[in-house]
Amino acid sequence: MKTAVITTAGLGTRLLTATKASPKTLLPLYDKPFDRNTEPLLRPLVEIIFENLYDNGFRRFCFIVGTKNKKSILNHMLPDQEYIKLLKKRNNQFDKRFVKALQKFYKKFEKCEIKWISQNSPMGFGHALLASKKFVGDEPFLLHTGDAYFPNYSFLNDFIKSSQYDKKITATLLFQRKKSLEGFGIAQTKKRMPLDIVFHVAEKPKKPKSNLVILPIYILKPDIFKALEKTSLGHNNELQVTDAISTLLDWNHKITAYNFQKNKWFDIGTTRQYFYALNHSFKIATK
Repeated sequence: MKTAVITTAGLGTRLLTATKASPKTLLPLYDKPFDRNTEPLLRPLVEIIFENLYDNGFRRFCFIVGTKNKKSILNHMLPDQEYIKLLKKRNNQFDKRFVKALQKFYKKFEKCEIKWISQNSPMGFGHALLASKKFVGDEPFLLHTGDAYFPNYSFLNDFIKSSQYDKKITATLLFQRKKSLEGFGIAQTKKRMPLDIVFHVAEKPKKPKSNLVILPIYILKPDIFKALEKTSLGHNNELQVTDAISTLLDWNHKITAYNFQKNKWFDIGTTRQYFYALNHSFKIATK
């Protein structure tokens, strides 16, 4: 699997005023330094997501951006050799660390096929995904929201393999059992060794029928686009990926789920969650 779609078009209103001019996907988190220096690096979330997917073999990336935040994301992600020259010219010991980090990032970025697509208005997660249809083509792909922080991607290889266990599988969801269910898509599954088979999903239901939360990384086949085109607007009068998956279930498609167990992840949708993510990233970066 080589293709990933990363959605970054959300307005991030729950993180205002920090996200008024800069999207939440550019919020910084701590990361381990590339050298022996004990000081951790600060890197935007979208950069961390990109590098982790790159390190797991992905080489085609479609970034869905909002018209309001497109410029700031591109300014960060696109290689800037003039900035590198400026840092080198300063001949500062601290700057040398950042030059090394940027060069490593740029080298990976330049080896990839990159597509930028603007979502002109925030009409939902599903609407953002639908914009990537032409770029994705006919092959399975990974969908990753730009506001989800996963400190460790060691699960990703097994997650992808589980989606390839049966050619009839159209989508594989990542799920986790949680006590607090508010604000999440919910799945119901039945065990069919070695897979969990999904038989029902709901987007942010008022009365959840299970405690299986759908996490914001998906393995999907292009069938999802036809489902999105046939799915009505749902929660918040927006087009939702969960509702499109429900459409696939109505069409008798095989949907499976991969258990994320008790591993850590953070949905950076509120100031409190961002604090938890920042604190956790610092602990990891300074180990």
